[in-house]
Amino acid sequence: MATETGRVEVLVLGACEVKVDGTVVPVTAAQQRVVLAALALAAGEPVSADTLCTHLWPEEVPATGRTSLHNSIRRLRTTLADAGAAPVLETGAAGYRLRLGPDDLDAARAERLVGVARAHAAADERAAALVAYDDALAAWRGEPLADLAAAGWLTGEAERLADLRLAATEEWADLARGSGLADRAVERLQPLAEAHPLRESLRAALVHALHDAGRSAEALEHYARARELLVGELGTEPGALLREAHARVLAFDVGEEPTSSALVVVPAQLPSPPARLVGRAAAGAALHRSLSTVDAGPVAWVVSGSAGVGKSAFAARWCHDVAERFPDGQLFVNLRGFDPGGTPLSAVDALRALLAGLGVPAEQVPQSLAEMVGAYRSLLSGRRVLVLLDNARDADQVAPLLPASTGSLAVVTSRDELTTLAVTHGVRLLSLDLLDDRDAREVFSAHLDAGRLEAEPGALAEILDRCGGLPLALAVAGARVASGPHTSLADLAAELRDSSLDSLTLGHPTTDVRAVLSWSYDALSADAAHTYRLVGLHPGPEIGVAALASMAGRPLRRVRASVDELVRASLVTVRRPGRLALHDLVAAHAGETAESALGAEEVDEVRRRLVDHVLRATVGATRTIFATPLPFALGPAPDGLVAEPLDDADQGHAWLRAELPVLQRVADLAAATPGLHAHAWRLARTLNGYLCDRSSFTELVALHESGLAAAVAAGDVVGEADSRHGLGEALTELDPEEAAVQLERARDLFALAGDRTGESDVESALGRLHESTGDYQRGITHTTRSLDLAREIGDASGTAVALNNLGWLYSCLGDHEASLGFCQEALEHYRRIGDRGGESYALDSAARAYLGLGDLRRAASMFAQAVEIGESLGHHLNQTFNLTHLGDAQHALGEVDRARASWTAALDLLEEVGHPRAESVRSRLALLDATPGPAQAR
Repeated sequence: MATETGRVEVLVLGACEVKVDGTVVPVTAAQQRVVLAALALAAGEPVSADTLCTHLWPEEVPATGRTSLHNSIRRLRTTLADAGAAPVLETGAAGYRLRLGPDDLDAARAERLVGVARAHAAADERAAALVAYDDALAAWRGEPLADLAAAGWLTGEAERLADLRLAATEEWADLARGSGLADRAVERLQPLAEAHPLRESLRAALVHALHDAGRSAEALEHYARARELLVGELGTEPGALLREAHARVLAFDVGEEPTSSALVVVPAQLPSPPARLVGRAAAGAALHRSLSTVDAGPVAWVVSGSAGVGKSAFAARWCHDVAERFPDGQLFVNLRGFDPGGTPLSAVDALRALLAGLGVPAEQVPQSLAEMVGAYRSLLSGRRVLVLLDNARDADQVAPLLPASTGSLAVVTSRDELTTLAVTHGVRLLSLDLLDDRDAREVFSAHLDAGRLEAEPGALAEILDRCGGLPLALAVAGARVASGPHTSLADLAAELRDSSLDSLTLGHPTTDVRAVLSWSYDALSADAAHTYRLVGLHPGPEIGVAALASMAGRPLRRVRASVDELVRASLVTVRRPGRLALHDLVAAHAGETAESALGAEEVDEVRRRLVDHVLRATVGATRTIFATPLPFALGPAPDGLVAEPLDDADQGHAWLRAELPVLQRVADLAAATPGLHAHAWRLARTLNGYLCDRSSFTELVALHESGLAAAVAAGDVVGEADSRHGLGEALTELDPEEAAVQLERARDLFALAGDRTGESDVESALGRLHESTGDYQRGITHTTRSLDLAREIGDASGTAVALNNLGWLYSCLGDHEASLGFCQEALEHYRRIGDRGGESYALDSAARAYLGLGDLRRAASMFAQAVEIGESLGHHLNQTFNLTHLGDAQHALGEVDRARASWTAALDLLEEVGHPRAESVRSRLALLDATPGPAQAR
């Protein structure tokens, strides 16, 4: 194997490539190239598996996505190692990290050099700047990530790097004028101008370069083609930069330079901005990037977000910061879309205000809307004007107010996303997020002494958590403490705990979080308002649209239309297709609204429908993955309950993964609702296999504890027995002594109830418990009882499980012949009943017996079959065991590289779920690196 010392370079300014010691290493799989690009562009920061999955599957991550990602990482590591690369691809608790040197990513090197060039240019060091620009531009081999179907964040990075190239080329060309580089400028600018025909700044630079190269006729021809394209495509004349370049060429013969006239009226209407804005650098940068395109056509942005997120403050601050870029004036209108009066400003009244700002006397303002729009656009034509339209209600209100000519830029703020304007008017959309913890603390503490904050760190953390990154809530909370020197942070935290909305007001509607949210609620249609109330009755943290439809008892189509309205109003957000989330304060407001608008009986009925929906969907999802039957049957579904689309294992995995944070809250709701106690323990029982497979034992314990409390309170013996059974299995990894107590109590309860299947299952669980503690003989005793009971009652699944467990236990004792007999019989049973997951278990157990008997080839083959089945089913925990054992067999065969790959893949999965057995696999890899394996010894 090659020595792992090679330098790794990643190239993304063109097709994605990787080099080791200067030699291109072929990475042919598209998924591996996406992973490579995403990790490289993260600049040495760890990237989580979830984030990488969204890069690979932007629309929806498949159920097997994590497994596919791990396989891509494993194969990428192998490819790099085979090429002699240093081990730069690392796995940690926060995700994956690609450790590169400062110049080992072409994009990073190019950005650094552009920065150097700009610094030289600012210092009027033209020669040094030109050299740095040349070095930077040499890094681009084409369009960034040209060979990848990039989406989401990667698309944004590709666009940013493409824009950097264009901006750097234009800056270089501007410096190159008068430096004898006209021919080089033409050569460099021409292909880019052809690739970006609507970028007027690029076109203007090429006109200058052609003229300076003595090719004035071509310069005029290029201008004519550019004007024809702009008029034909955008319906607009060229902007100032291109007109200036054209005029320079025309004026050359008479030695004149073009002049421009000044505006008679230069409005300056922007509202006062906040002195300082916290946490909006990325949003501001997005708007800043569009400044270079205003000469190619009108630019408009809609800045949307929830009530209180700070849209108006952000827009005012940004507009003030760039006002000097718009020397012909800045206009402002408050459209009053969500004001307490409830009467938005009409488009006619808004245009009347805009025309007045442009100097049109009231008596000369046209009467009809169409004439007003014409006059407004005529006055803006050829001018560079910034227009701020605050608090818009809907697209119809905004559309007539948007500039239609080059040079102007409009910023619109609204709680509605106004997405139709993106289609009809090419408007760009920007949604403001909540603040992160650091920025939230800064907003809250703006007027507070640092000593007060440091004195009560726990109360501070609770306040920030309950405000949830909402700027209005944070500012009001901070002002409450600052204005009352005797109000401690602990006092405010207690108030927020009791009633967050009551505590977040300063006595004025604009500083009252409840009032501000109510303005959004009051603007909803009747259907959307009803759906909003149901959202308030869901325990969260995410809400499936199908669950909402079941709560409403309405068709899914109708509920989706209401959800779309809530999304547009920024009251809920879409986390992923079909799943919603909302801020805790919005949830509190929605809950209050539901409690006041709905009767107690209706509230109870809605909650019953939700719990029933979740239990049925959970049963359906787990049935697509596991063949093990459940010990209970579901009755007929209530009328109007909407079924989740769960037709195969991929859909089952996807639903469970998305719904997992919700299930504990639903179990608690069921346990607290009269008549639903059985739903609580049945929900936990249904999730037992899935959560065990993910090593989510803590979550499983909490679920079974809810079910147990509900069953005991209702006097349900079978429910209590089942809950103690599940609790004992979940505690096997966490607290073996308590696990034994719970399992033995469960066994006794099942025996009391005459449930032989339950009794058999618990004996099997006791066998696994004693195996985990190393007491193999006691494990065999319990498992043999389980086998006898299963055979007696004709339980085919229980029989297969007990046979396989016996095989494993005998292998642990070193009796591999006996082990093999049990495992082969278990394998036959699993195949007979069609249990693919069980087949994987039995293959792994049988392979271990063959390993003990010295038949390494057969063992490796069976382990590989188990890996293949586990991968297809997405059984995470079983997959880690299969991969670990496969690596053991490969190492014993002297296949060191294959063993390393198998163990590394197992370690990735174990570390992802924080499983304690990760350490044993890590030790295998460490030993492999420290000592020669069989192949190396030869």
